[in-house]
Amino acid sequence: MRGAGRGATVTFANLTDIGRVRARNEDSLGAFEPDDPALLPSRGRLFVVADGMGGLARGDVASRVAVETLRGAYYAPERLEPLPESLRVSVEIANAAVYRESQLTGGDEPMGTTLTALVIRGHDAFLAHVGDSRAFLVRGRRIRQLTEDHSLVAELVRDGVIKASEAEHHPSAHVVTRALGLSEDVEVEVQGPLGLRRGDALILSTDGLTRQVTPREIRKLAVNRPPRLACEELISLANERGGPDNITLQLIRFAPRTYLSAALRSFRVW
Repeated sequence: MRGAGRGATVTFANLTDIGRVRARNEDSLGAFEPDDPALLPSRGRLFVVADGMGGLARGDVASRVAVETLRGAYYAPERLEPLPESLRVSVEIANAAVYRESQLTGGDEPMGTTLTALVIRGHDAFLAHVGDSRAFLVRGRRIRQLTEDHSLVAELVRDGVIKASEAEHHPSAHVVTRALGLSEDVEVEVQGPLGLRRGDALILSTDGLTRQVTPREIRKLAVNRPPRLACEELISLANERGGPDNITLQLIRFAPRTYLSAALRSFRVW
């Protein structure tokens, strides 16, 4: 797959790892272009991470169904809404698919998954988010978390009950307040358009990374390493610190085409 059109190029790498404690990997990821190239200017490229909820039935199935359904719904030719609304509707369709799968299996516990999706169209980014996976923007020497955690500890921090520094290691750190598949309806956080600049990097990750690696460490590797090597080193760092959860991330870099050598003009970088 070649460059991104509208005078810009997107390069990326992604990686998922089981970690050092879990018996299976319940995370899923995807990086997609539309099958029909004519849809690319209006729909852009789609990047997704999803974390099947530990302790619930078949979290690996939940995350996989969410990612696959989102892709199909978002790139459906009949999808005519403006991009932010199209992204929201597609996540709602993914929620319904996970919920339906849960009902069909008839387990004692529902299936659930977080989902964080990024679309890059031209020079703009759009986000859809449910749960406590995260999206970050690295611009120059700064890193900014773009998403808000839908979790119990995040609510405690916002209410002033605990400090932000206490959140990652709080006993209820894994309790999410919003996820796909737990009910027929879900509230989706949608953002965009967010204007991108030459040299920006965007990171999508599950909490298996962010509970072990600081935003400052993520920024440093995202800026100073090729995308694939940055992903490998970030996962190694999380595993060195115990790897208690599955670890999944995508690193996406954006630059106007005119500033890139021919060697960097590929959409997919592995």
